[in-house]
Amino acid sequence: MIRIHPLRRQQLEDVISHSEVVERDGHGIKVLRLRDGRYLKYFRRKRFFNRELLSPAAVRFARHARQLAQLRIPTLEVESLHRIIGEPHTVAVYQPMPGLTLRQMLARGQVDTQLMYRVGVFIARLHRLGVFFRSVHPGNIVIDGLRIGLIDVLDMKVRPWSMSRWARRRNWLHFLRCEEDRPHLRDDLVEALLVGYRDAADLPSHEIGEVAERVRHLLG
Repeated sequence: MIRIHPLRRQQLEDVISHSEVVERDGHGIKVLRLRDGRYLKYFRRKRFFNRELLSPAAVRFARHARQLAQLRIPTLEVESLHRIIGEPHTVAVYQPMPGLTLRQMLARGQVDTQLMYRVGVFIARLHRLGVFFRSVHPGNIVIDGLRIGLIDVLDMKVRPWSMSRWARRRNWLHFLRCEEDRPHLRDDLVEALLVGYRDAADLPSHEIGEVAERVRHLLG
């Protein structure tokens, strides 16, 4: 496991001043692009007493990336972890997965039915392998030629068994929840996605049909 190294607040501020802000929220910076092309992700501990005391978010982020790599699922590569001295917050520095997100490609009109079929196969593979990635939406699926992978892997669990039908339905809810993706999900793309899922999922045909109808209902 990657060790957590101490990081002074001033060191972090120096890094921030020479980096590009990629993502921020109401609490501040979340993701930076460093000058050398690597990324820095900042994890805030929101409550004093929580599981972060035993398993900091940066450690879980690195663990999940390693689990995906062991399952041969393309993802980012964590290089170092840091805890900010005198603060409960942690930081991960990583090499990004190359490529474009599915969201970017949808918005640019670069997605065809063949690619969406492959995305359906990919989601079925995640479910077969027991990867319950709560943030599985087009913004966190990356396309790199023939490779399809995942980023932003903190909110994830890997079970040693195939996902239940209930968990799969819930996962599809996450995939479809972002309103910004809806205008780009044409009917033919959705059907290709579902056919890919049907062809690769380890479910009886009637259960696959129920999942597909649920997806169509959500988009309708």
